[in-house]
This record gives sequence, structure tokens and C-alpha cells, in this order.
Amino acid sequence: MIYAADGIKVVNGPQSCSSLIDKKSALVAGHMRTQKRFLTIGIPTVIRPKTNYLDKTIISIINSTNAEEKSCITIVLFLADLDNKIKDITKRRLISRYRTYINSGLIQIVQAPASYYPPLKNLKRNYGDSAERVRWRSKQCIDYAFLFEYCSSLSEFYLQLEDDVLSSEGFVTTIRDYVNSQDKPWSSIHFSKLGFIGKLYPDEHLNNLAAFFKMFYDEQPIDYLISYYSVLRMLPKPLLRLPALFQHIGMESSLKGKLQLLREVAFFQRRIYHGDNPPAILTSTFQSYGGGGPKQPYDSQPAFFWCKRPQIGEDLIIYFKNAINLTRCVIITGDASRPNDIFNDASIQVGTFPSDKGKTCTTWTEIGKFDKHGLVDVKYDIMRTMVKTKIKCLKIKANKSQRNWVIIREIAVWNSYPYNVR
Repeated sequence: MIYAADGIKVVNGPQSCSSLIDKKSALVAGHMRTQKRFLTIGIPTVIRPKTNYLDKTIISIINSTNAEEKSCITIVLFLADLDNKIKDITKRRLISRYRTYINSGLIQIVQAPASYYPPLKNLKRNYGDSAERVRWRSKQCIDYAFLFEYCSSLSEFYLQLEDDVLSSEGFVTTIRDYVNSQDKPWSSIHFSKLGFIGKLYPDEHLNNLAAFFKMFYDEQPIDYLISYYSVLRMLPKPLLRLPALFQHIGMESSLKGKLQLLREVAFFQRRIYHGDNPPAILTSTFQSYGGGGPKQPYDSQPAFFWCKRPQIGEDLIIYFKNAINLTRCVIITGDASRPNDIFNDASIQVGTFPSDKGKTCTTWTEIGKFDKHGLVDVKYDIMRTMVKTKIKCLKIKANKSQRNWVIIREIAVWNSYPYNVR
């Protein structure tokens, strides 16, 4: 794709869907890793007059990933300001602050040449937007096109973030597990419902998306173009995975004078309780929402299982691989953003197998009920009087049907004592 002097777009045949940028010249700090990684995280950033969110975003990613996860990701920071002096100041500050991560190849800093951008004057005034807003969103489309082109072929998958978000603990492992669990073709997975945050794409789509953005940069906002691309290519509908792995924290938009107050409802940065949670299989008859399964609140990464209007008799059962001496059980439902998404009447029960060959737990014993805040916490002193033998199963059972949904936020199980008192 090239732009004539009058701004008219010219398609260069098939080459328009392959990366034409000079990646070596674009890379201003850091170095290319020798092997293709699992995930590239792209973050465009511009200076805001009053606030800097970028450092919080970078630190959150670093703190939310362990050494193994860091080894399989690349973070690409795109300096998207058009003013070279501003870009230079930002580059020097980032190099000074994150030198270790830049030298390791974890972080790459890139910028686009001025020649990459088409004319950004006298643009179409679609949707009744002001000239300033049209210029801002048109430039944004080109920003993403450049970032996608640069990031192509770096990893198996590409994750789009913004420069004002927080990450959930262990998000890389959660993404890998969710991708590996898919048994049907997919084109994109949304790990956040907001804007262009937390959108995952297979690497092979990046250059085609970049060409599409450049073709229609002055026609539609970027989030519209993403939707149209999937429709025109007849791709599978995007998958939505909840809870969100990323939270938008910015209030001051990169568009001057615009406030951005959107927040993700379903976001957990880290778990509250860390039980032993021995190996187990979890099943449920509750109807789920958001692509999650019953194992999510049991896993080590922060996540939940969102159930639609539980009905009497529906349940979630944990089948432990080996029988355990249960010493404590904590289950949290609801969330600060949705405090009513709790069980109105549900109990916790434990069971044993009738024999070594049995496939169903029997002799269920109730050991607790959810309180008015949606919490159940059965501690050792109560447990030892109610549970006399090793158990093989633990069940959450709805005792009444209810209209409100339920967020099962955390399931923590201990089979040792003393246990972590958090």
C-alpha cells in the first residue's frame, strides 16, 4: 500500500498483505529474539498532557508473569507520537527505567517513519465527528497497522493491549491454556470486553489486518474495522473469555479533552486464598456464561465461573484424584462490581465412593452453607467434628432456584494442617 501526494490509496497487488516495513530501522531499543515466541504483546503509546499510565502497564505485565512466562513473550512498545522530540524523550526514559528487560529482549521499543503515515488533513467527517477527532482516530488506524506489521512473525499469537491497563496474575498461562482448550477453528479471542484491549490474534492474520486498516483508515474507527474484517473474511465469531484478564485504568484519553471512564466489570488481578487444591476433575450442571468452565475458580490463576440463574438441584462437583483429609474449605461468590451475584440458598457437601470401582460419590454430608455475603468458610475445628474419614468429592449444591446469576469466584481446599490462614 502506498499513498499518492493527494492522499489517494494505491494497492500494490498481493504485496499489500505482506509486511513492507524495515523492522531493523523501526527498532530503536532492544533486540530481536532468535526464536519465535508464543506471544507478542503490542502496546502503542502517546504522551498525555497530565498523566502517564504506561509505567503502570509495563510494571503490571512484569509483575504478573513468572520467569518461564517471560521467556515465551515479547513486549513491543510503539512510540506513536508524531513529534520526534517527544518520542526521543520517551525512548530515553524507558531505556533508563527498563534497561534490564530491554537488554534481555523481553521489551522492544519501535517507532514508525513519518513516511509511513498518509496525509491526515481534509479527512472524511463520518459520524458527525469533529475534524480533530477524525484525525485522531484515522491516525490510530495507521498506528495499529504499523504495529501489526512490525509484530508479524515474532510469535505464534499477538495480543493487543493499550498503554493504560492492568494485567491479571498469570495471564500468559491462562491465555495458553485457553488457546489449547479450543477444539474448533477460531480467528480471535477477546480477553476483555472493552475497546481494543486484550484481543488475541493468530500471527497469520496480522499483515492482512494491517493492510485492511490502511485501506479504510479514514472511513471507520479501529474497533469497527476489526469487526468488519471478520465479517468480510467470513471468519468465526470472536470468542469471549471471562473474567477479563485486563483492566482499563486510564481516565485521560490520548484524544485531547476526552475522558475515558470505561471499566471492566469482570476482572480479578489476583486470588485472595491460596489453598492446596489437590489434583481434581470438576464438573457442573450449572449453565455457564462467558466461555468459562467450573475449573476456573479452582485453578491457581485468578478466574471465576459465572452461572446463569441456578436451579434447585444443580451442582458443581470436585472429584479429587486421590482421597484427601479435608481440613478447610473456602468458597467465595459474587464480586464488588456485582454484589448480588451470590447464592441465595446453597450448601457445601462432601462424599465418598461406595468402592474403589465406584464412579459416583455417595453418602453426602453437608458441612456448611453460604452466608448472606456469598461466602462459605469451613475451618479445621468444625471440619474435624463433621468429617471423620477421607473424602473423594466436594459438592456445591443449589437448594433453591433463583433469578440472579452467580459468580463462583474462588474455591480453595486444604488437605493439610496448619494451613495458610489467608
